[in-house]
Amino acid sequence: MKPGHALAALLLSAVAFVAMPAASGAQDAQAPRKERDLITRAEIESSAQHDQDLYSAIRSLRPHFLQPPRGNHGAVTAVATALYVNGSREPYLDALRRISASLVTEVRYLDPGKAEMEYGSSAQGGAIVVKITKPGEQPPDAR
Repeated sequence: MKPGHALAALLLSAVAFVAMPAASGAQDAQAPRKERDLITRAEIESSAQHDQDLYSAIRSLRPHFLQPPRGNHGAVTAVATALYVNGSREPYLDALRRISASLVTEVRYLDPGKAEMEYGSSAQGGAIVVKITKPGEQPPDAR
């Protein structure tokens, strides 16, 4: 290979290398961004757990929602994560096992500070806030 050809090939590969991150960045901008503390209906529907119970879907998609909150090391008993379904407090996270993932509009996790500000002292351990379609109501994206 002639020296001029080798230089041209080197320049072309350098230009291609520099252009690659921009192209992949454009693809990333088009792909929906997965939020750490939110599970959307679209994400549930595209998962393998769309026909399972909500507990299974959360365990697969955002297991940190179900883990005990960090901190409280000095406390005698750990404060449990609160569960709210369509604004109503549920006594235990096991209620998630009775909800079909296919009915869910969104699931949001609130860390202990945000949960306590929004729901008071009963949510000191954080909260899982679930919005589901009501019986007889069509899911928002089916309209």
